Amino acid sequence: MFATACYVTAMASYFARKDSPFYWIRVKRPDGTWHQRSSGLRMDEKGSIRRISQLVAEETAKEAFEEDGSSAFFKQWVPQWINYHYTNGFSKVRCNNAWAHLSVFFATRKVRHPGEVTYAICHDYVRWRTSEAAESEGRRRAAWNTAVMEMRVLGAIMQESLRRGWIVANPCARLGLPKRKGKEKQVITPTEEKMVFAELRSRGSPDWMEESFLVAMRQGCRLREVEVPLERIDTKKMVVTFKVKGGGLHCAPLHKDLLPLVAKAKAQKRSVLVKLPAQPSPRWGKFFKSVGLNVCFHCTRVTVVTRLCEAGFSESQTMAYVGHVSELVHDLYRKMRPVAVAHLGDVLSPQTRRRKK
Repeated sequence: MFATACYVTAMASYFARKDSPFYWIRVKRPDGTWHQRSSGLRMDEKGSIRRISQLVAEETAKEAFEEDGSSAFFKQWVPQWINYHYTNGFSKVRCNNAWAHLSVFFATRKVRHPGEVTYAICHDYVRWRTSEAAESEGRRRAAWNTAVMEMRVLGAIMQESLRRGWIVANPCARLGLPKRKGKEKQVITPTEEKMVFAELRSRGSPDWMEESFLVAMRQGCRLREVEVPLERIDTKKMVVTFKVKGGGLHCAPLHKDLLPLVAKAKAQKRSVLVKLPAQPSPRWGKFFKSVGLNVCFHCTRVTVVTRLCEAGFSESQTMAYVGHVSELVHDLYRKMRPVAVAHLGDVLSPQTRRRKK
């Protein structure tokens, strides 16, 4: 029946059939039985030998880790690896959240181990994650950059699989998925700020919402950074030390409006200034939408930088207050309203300079 014998005798193999223009492969099922199927690769295509050899190598790798107790199955090692590999707490949370979404997608596609992840599946995930299809399967629809970030997490997982010898190539490499310029964050006006505080109180919102908004609007910190340990707040020196993005520490002046909150947190014997619940960002998103504001919580940081910028403080002063956010600060200083920098033109006039002398 076969035109030739198998070209590879151990484990998975490939062969040609008289009645088919395609290479066929022979693979071993988890129960120990053998199965034959068409590879879909035509024998007369350029590079077919290389491609069928790679496919056989991948099938052989699958057989190997299925025979050793399925130790390469994602569920057997990925959660533990993330908690071990990522030492920064924020990175660990972000990667675990990414894996939660990836796991749902893989479960519906019956992808159980690294050998089943392909280049096409990676792109399918991004399309799924950024569409309503994700919501139909119990996941929130994500923005493009969020999906790309999750692909980078998967890329790290697949690279670890490659190091362990479970796959022969990382399908996440060179996906061609660049980050896109995100939607420009809006500045919260003083009127809107008052409205937010009023709505939070009138609705009986949990304390952490008003507290986190106050801290962010006075310090310009990120949402997760409001959970600053009380031991890093010095009310005598009026200094607070945040653990910022990347795991570093940023020492900033403590705003006087936060002194009552610090006292309250100490009286309640909290370990942190504001105790956040699980996934606070989506809850803020729902709140802002319910009050008719087209903003997100990160707009508080943009608002602080903008207010300092328009008040005449330099870039270095602003960065020293809110932490190292050079890209954000530079962008805002370039986009300052003309009226906010009109007085700077005075130093360019020879007559003005002579008068000042």
